[in-house]
Amino acid sequence: MTTEQENALHCQARRCSEELKAAMRTKPKPNWNKVVPPILRKYHQIVEPLGISLIKFNSEIGRLNGRYGVEP
Repeated sequence: MTTEQENALHCQARRCSEELKAAMRTKPKPNWNKVVPPILRKYHQIVEPLGISLIKFNSEIGRLNGRYGVEP
């Protein structure tokens, strides 16, 4: 993966993560299955032409949030 592709992936993953957190903070707390998949699809469609799979995109969001692995 080129540096430009990595930067695009990080940027979109960061934006997606921020929107997911904001959506889940609303009161009353929404159902995860109704809120999260549409947001993930929206941001993944932007990086999909670069050859980035949905699983890789989800993994990057997890890494950015310290869920597993080492932060980039």
